[in-house]
Amino acid sequence: MNTGFRVDTDVNRRQTLRQVKQAALKALQEYETEWTSVHFIQVSEHITFRIVTDEGEQFLLRIHPENKPREEINSELEWLFSLKSKGLSVPEAVSNREGAFITDTLTINGQRFYSTLLRWIEGERLEKGELAEEVVRKMGVMMANLHEASSDFSPSTGFSRPSWGLQSFKRDWTHLGLHHRHFISDEAFELYSLAATKVVDCLNTLTSHERNYGMIHADLHIGNVVFRDIEPYPIDFGRCGFGFHLYDIAQSIMGLYPSQRESFIQGYQRIRKLEDGYIPKLECFFIMAIIEAYSFHAENPLETEGLIEEQPYAQAILRAYVDGASFLFQQLEVS
Repeated sequence: MNTGFRVDTDVNRRQTLRQVKQAALKALQEYETEWTSVHFIQVSEHITFRIVTDEGEQFLLRIHPENKPREEINSELEWLFSLKSKGLSVPEAVSNREGAFITDTLTINGQRFYSTLLRWIEGERLEKGELAEEVVRKMGVMMANLHEASSDFSPSTGFSRPSWGLQSFKRDWTHLGLHHRHFISDEAFELYSLAATKVVDCLNTLTSHERNYGMIHADLHIGNVVFRDIEPYPIDFGRCGFGFHLYDIAQSIMGLYPSQRESFIQGYQRIRKLEDGYIPKLECFFIMAIIEAYSFHAENPLETEGLIEEQPYAQAILRAYVDGASFLFQQLEVS
């Protein structure tokens, strides 16, 4: 789990959180916000806090590691501004007292961080078992609207966000190969290897164009969606970048039940029609997303137990994919 923060052990995690909390308090002094409370949320690509003001307003404070390229943070905020200008409800950046959207923060021990403050998106998180069919369709509509709003996005000079595709997958696959033994046996990894080869073959055949490729969220799973009055709203754009729309869809439906995946696609196609014969490509991106996720968490000992528990289901999907059996909308038997 390479987040730029040292959280690989309990000791390092506690030390990192102490430093980051100090950075958060220093960063807040650079904004006009009259805050009354600070609430830790989580560690991911950045460390996040919910900020509450004396007037009841809420904000999201993100602390970014020093190794996070500054231009990537600026570019994320640029895309969010573009989406906001199209009428979408997305997080909105708040400038500091100097009028900048990124705040440099130096702790007393010399540790440097970047900070960004965004307006809080109101809503509640739901588990997949709580989602009615029509709500899942609305999630598909939400993603299609993001893609539609980005279709004419024209990035500024110096715009820098990652690309999610063949090269990023090869990096993740190499990383997983080095660290899989924490939760995947060598025998099972042979199945992963067959699946990864098939993914690479698929990615090599794809051609991008304006209707199937562009700026995407790239991490819009159910944990990054909040619901208000049964309407879904996207949050946490920290992984946004360039990629195929089908990859974006795969990231979203990976954690849903097979029947819900179908409802999501139905909702998406209310706004944007998918190309004929899209299912094999979507299943390719689905497997790509699984391997990426395991690569990301492979080094984190706090995740190992959960990763081991997931393996029977993950390997059932991989086996179906390798055997050429469509799995996206099927309930698979797990041995």
